[in-house]
Amino acid sequence: MVLSFAHPDDDVFTCAMTVAKYVNNGWTVYLLCATDGREGKSGRLGHLTPERLGELRQAEARTSSDILGISSVEFLGYRDGSLDAVGPGDLEDVLFRRLVRLAPDIVITFDPTGISNHPDHARICLATTYAFQTYARQLIETRNFVREKGKASPRRYFVKKHAVALREERFADLVEKAGEPKLYYVCAPETVVRYAISTKIYPAEMFGKPWLGTPDRKVTTIIDGKRFTANKIKALHAHASQITDIERFLSVPENPLLQREYFILRMNGITEVFMGRNDRYGDRL
Repeated sequence: MVLSFAHPDDDVFTCAMTVAKYVNNGWTVYLLCATDGREGKSGRLGHLTPERLGELRQAEARTSSDILGISSVEFLGYRDGSLDAVGPGDLEDVLFRRLVRLAPDIVITFDPTGISNHPDHARICLATTYAFQTYARQLIETRNFVREKGKASPRRYFVKKHAVALREERFADLVEKAGEPKLYYVCAPETVVRYAISTKIYPAEMFGKPWLGTPDRKVTTIIDGKRFTANKIKALHAHASQITDIERFLSVPENPLLQREYFILRMNGITEVFMGRNDRYGDRL
């Protein structure tokens, strides 16, 4: 499983219980973080230079990842608040190469609203979606080539074509599998958002736009994470520089996002998935 997010704490707020649950079930999880945290807030720690804040936030992300059982964290080096300014195809290509190297069954990123309307969140969603689509298409193309050619090497074929590094055994496993990798968007359903706004703890607008959430009918998957709520809270507290946001999140009475986490299955291989009004929710990725 690969988590693809914009900022060092995004994964913890959105899907920490799910991550802890799947790690507990034997999954390997990797975190890709587009920015290094240097342009964020330092909260009660007072003034910090961007370099020092970046170092601190990366250390916090590694600590929280250890708490959740994430195997590795990679920071891609972009600046907070600047993902919209990244040239077309740049971030997408970086993410594609990471997906090929890590060869995940499942990729998780933000939904197109970025949950909070944050421009960086929306950009990482679009970039990850494109990277995943390319990854899934090339995986299927390689699988078809190997089946047609018999004993042809999937690694040799793929590296020759794309000039990217592969985790050979993992990629070969995926080539031989019948199933396809899946892309999920983590989201906040509109009913959860309305509840958060009604508590007066969160505003009705974020980043200059109404905070609406994702229509409930588009949610495909609800993970019950109550067994791992303590893991999520502990991982949140690892991000001490973001304590103001953490305390606000934890102060929501009976916070639904400390009980369940919500997802949209967006891609099954190269097939787009759309939730309809009469579809049923799933309880696993």
